[in-house]
Amino acid sequence: MIRITLLTLLISYLSVYAWKDWFRGACWLVLLISVFQHPDMPKSIAGISGFNHWNFLFINVFMSWLCGRKKDNISWDMPSKINILLCLYFIFIFISVLRYFADIEGISLYLSGDSGGMYTVNEYLINCVKWVIPSMIIFDGCRSRQQYNFALMTLMLMFFLLALQVIQAMKFGSLTMSGEALQRKALKVISNNIGFHRVNMSMMMSGAFWAIFCLKEYVSSKTYLFLIIPACFAILLAIAMTGGRVGYVTWLVLGAIICSMKWRKYLLFAPIVLFSIMLAAPSALERISQGILKNNSGVIKTFTDIDFAGGQVDTHSMTSGRTLVWPLVWESILDEPLIGHGRRSMIRLGITRQIIERHGVGEVFPHPHNAYLQWVQDNGFVGAVPVFLFYFIVLKYSWSLFREKVENIYIVTGGVCFSFVAAFLLASIGSQTFYPREGAVGMWVAITLMLRVYVERDRVNSNDKSELICPSEAVHHRFFVKM
Repeated sequence: MIRITLLTLLISYLSVYAWKDWFRGACWLVLLISVFQHPDMPKSIAGISGFNHWNFLFINVFMSWLCGRKKDNISWDMPSKINILLCLYFIFIFISVLRYFADIEGISLYLSGDSGGMYTVNEYLINCVKWVIPSMIIFDGCRSRQQYNFALMTLMLMFFLLALQVIQAMKFGSLTMSGEALQRKALKVISNNIGFHRVNMSMMMSGAFWAIFCLKEYVSSKTYLFLIIPACFAILLAIAMTGGRVGYVTWLVLGAIICSMKWRKYLLFAPIVLFSIMLAAPSALERISQGILKNNSGVIKTFTDIDFAGGQVDTHSMTSGRTLVWPLVWESILDEPLIGHGRRSMIRLGITRQIIERHGVGEVFPHPHNAYLQWVQDNGFVGAVPVFLFYFIVLKYSWSLFREKVENIYIVTGGVCFSFVAAFLLASIGSQTFYPREGAVGMWVAITLMLRVYVERDRVNSNDKSELICPSEAVHHRFFVKM
């Protein structure tokens, strides 16, 4: 009761403050994502569905932004190609929901509780837009170095707080249990205590590790030693405790790309780090090798001892059953390759029920566990082109900033955005979704911060003034390098 009272007071204060500074209000919305998915947090106020503390603050921030930007005569200067692709992105989301309502018989047979009505509109349409809006507000308001620093701090703090919650919920003992036990515990504990699925959390942490690591180019040496390194260590522990193999692989691949392109000297520490993980977190090692490195007796083998041709690799276990569903999804895509089948087509087409009937209730696939297949299945290749192109351009822009050598803010912003987006795209091979949700809020903020810096860089290159890149007055902060 005390927590809810304090939360109510905080939200009340921030809601009033948002009318004075809507930019910082949007940053607080992002930070509060770290606690508002907790199951103990109220999901409604006065019994009104969807009217909770976060949404109340969101409404105030959104309305103050609309009024404030008009009053301050702020122009929307996001790159035109990004504007077009984003519009197409959400148009296809809207169309997919309309097609969902046009044929909900399959949903009604499988899920009687959410087959239509306001739940569908709220969950599949309104929320998709809602989770992206704070990032757009941050893009529109981030015009100075102080605002940029505040947005960057709140973004990183959100992921750090999530990592601490994972560690607190899973306990250090989870690092030494079996891989199977780690998976079962993480599935239950992380969802029940934090509100995010362990697979989603694993992806978020894998990107957050390298995003925070990139801050080394932007902070003082003391901040790097006493804040950045401990934060990276905490997030690495959280990654190990999620039991998410996709997250493990994403962390490794992303680290290899970033370090080989920018900080090659850190690759020398890779063997030491990996060996330390093997010693300190054997559960993570066993989890990532599940279905690959075990013989019939359950003893872990080496890669050189594996008889791949002899069937010693358990592809079902290695892919967590995805080999059952992906061929069926691809067949459904070929039936409607151009326009797809609409939202939640896995269930509406009966594929989910078909898998349950063939393989038992233990194999439940309400979605394909592959974001690329899910989007093409729902929206066809026509809908896939603008969405995939959007993420490709975002990666291209962020990489161009990351490779800069002129300003540290370019390197950091590009590295942060690249870390989150690349982690999402890599993890999308085995999970995730291109429909925006709460777990992607941080990534969207990183994208819009990158777009803001990208726009300001073009402005500087055109000999125009930019308070963000070249502030007229020196910016002093105890954490960041003096500008």
